[in-house]
Amino acid sequence: MNKILRPSPSRGQAVSGMPSHAVPACQTGGVADVELRQLRYLIAVADEGGISHAAASLGMTQPALTRAIATLERSVGVALLDRLPRGSVLTPAGRILTDRARAINQDVAAAIRQSRETSAQTPPLRVSARACDYEMLGDLIAAGHGEQVEPVMAHWRTQLASLRSGAADVALVSGEFDETGLDTALVTTQERVAVVPENHRFAGRDVVDRADLLGCHVLGWAGSTSQERDYWLDGAPLAGAEMEDLLQLFVHVRNNNGIAFVPLPMVEEVPSIRGVRLIRVNNLAPARVRLAWMSDRTSTRIARFVSACEGRNEFIGRS
Repeated sequence: MNKILRPSPSRGQAVSGMPSHAVPACQTGGVADVELRQLRYLIAVADEGGISHAAASLGMTQPALTRAIATLERSVGVALLDRLPRGSVLTPAGRILTDRARAINQDVAAAIRQSRETSAQTPPLRVSARACDYEMLGDLIAAGHGEQVEPVMAHWRTQLASLRSGAADVALVSGEFDETGLDTALVTTQERVAVVPENHRFAGRDVVDRADLLGCHVLGWAGSTSQERDYWLDGAPLAGAEMEDLLQLFVHVRNNNGIAFVPLPMVEEVPSIRGVRLIRVNNLAPARVRLAWMSDRTSTRIARFVSACEGRNEFIGRS
């Protein structure tokens, strides 16, 4: 019987005698039958620099991963790896598929996360606001953004602590604050006015320049961070004891213990206090009203809510 002589595999050919760039495709309707796990295997090979290291990172045996990649190559119809004596490297086609596989993997993960977030069992987004900003929060929620939101009344002293502890998902905050670990987005700005005693030399004026008040001591708030104190004082010297609430501030102003700079909406809702006057101040930095959330807890729901509220002055009664 005559022997059938078969040529030895040449360089660039698989053992079967077929060139490595001509892997037969197993397709249905012209579209490769590829699974997500196969794409993740390919990503692991690319990230780990070869089959053996990728298998270890995936918790697989090397032969099992080799078979899985070979199955992927048959599905796609092209070689994805060049098998070299010292390992494997991606072919040009393999690099293209790996890049697209990363994007596909991220899109699938985002789709799953969004699906879970829109489930009926997902709790509402908890957004806190202080009493003076609570109406604004209601306006923002009423404007509509597709998210279930539970407004939470917050005390100014504990609002950010509640945000950092997870008791609230987002906080609507007026003024400056310690932003450590937080991301923020500007919603609007509010005019700040000077609160002065009725016997102050400028009490009879409607508007003054910030320079006119440079010699005045300004009242601050107890427990303020350095950022908050700088905002409330606006570069002025601190006037004695710091305040615990707005009524206490008005009493100290009336008793000539100092003046105060406050956002106009904060005092508009307060009944008239005898013995004090409100004066507009040119060149006084406004109060920034921002949404804040923990940088490491950003979610699609928070992003959608923030995007809908960001810079939306038309939804806010005061700006």
